[in-house]
Amino acid sequence: MSTEIRIRQALERAEEYVEYLATMPDKELSKKLDIIHMQSVIAEKEKNASSIKLLEIWRSQVIAARIYKIENNIPDVPKAIDLAIAEMEAQEEKSEQRQEILNETRTTIVSEDITPYPENKKENPDKPEQLSLF
Repeated sequence: MSTEIRIRQALERAEEYVEYLATMPDKELSKKLDIIHMQSVIAEKEKNASSIKLLEIWRSQVIAARIYKIENNIPDVPKAIDLAIAEMEAQEEKSEQRQEILNETRTTIVSEDITPYPENKKENPDKPEQLSLF
């Protein structure tokens, strides 16, 4: 995508970008500013005017997002990967709890005195009554 298209998009969707950026932790926003600054230094060395303009727009949006976040007490929204990891950990914990309950139940059943099934009173299994079924 050309830099001119990116500039146009950044300006058209500025409000949306600022609102999205405001949901990020301040530490990430600070990191974004550092990266934009490093990119700006490179763009200035290469005398790339359109990149400098785009980076300045991004810089102002990140700063606006930080201000908007502070003024409106916007909480950080966790990343999708963090949510997935938390869900996996919760599922693993539930699984471990279920396994413990299952193990306790098995131990209880084995330790109880279980009376065996009454044995077949017929001593000779080859009796004609039994063979008649086959």
